[in-house]
Amino acid sequence: MKTRDRILTASLALFNEEGVSGLSAVDIAAALGISPGHLYYHFKGKAEIVSTLFTAYEAELALVLDGAAVSDLDGMQTQIAILLEETHDMRFLFREAGALTKAFPELAPRYRRVMSAQYGCVVDMLTALKAPKKLIDGLARQVVLGLSFKLFQIELEGVPAAPRTQIARAAAEIMAPIRAAIA
Repeated sequence: MKTRDRILTASLALFNEEGVSGLSAVDIAAALGISPGHLYYHFKGKAEIVSTLFTAYEAELALVLDGAAVSDLDGMQTQIAILLEETHDMRFLFREAGALTKAFPELAPRYRRVMSAQYGCVVDMLTALKAPKKLIDGLARQVVLGLSFKLFQIELEGVPAAPRTQIARAAAEIMAPIRAAIA
């Protein structure tokens, strides 16, 4: 694996485990057993690493959103679970969204684009499922909120569970009001 990719992989693991705020580029270099200078050869610093990881998240999310098509509620729940898997993979982005946008203001419009794309996709799914028109906007906004923070809420409960179990639970909880509205 190339050094640049190793840095990104290690950074993602560290950010997901420990958060971004408490880590420096020097900490990342130490975790990899490389010199800070070697890390700085590949990245200008932590901000560039965060931005590169966000870019990877955006690209992966775009693929998932572009492929989202549903014909029933179970299909939508599957799509929600897939979106939650993407959130889980980059959970540091959502645990620290406020701190990250404060430290790296250039991320704020990117977060907005991500949430807007998710919203549009969910509206399309709800429309395809013939959800009541007057409920679509509110349900879509609730789903986007759930995609961003439901896994963190479950994690805060402190009940140990495998990520797949947490994702399945989060998807079911996000879908509950949709199932009630469409049933």
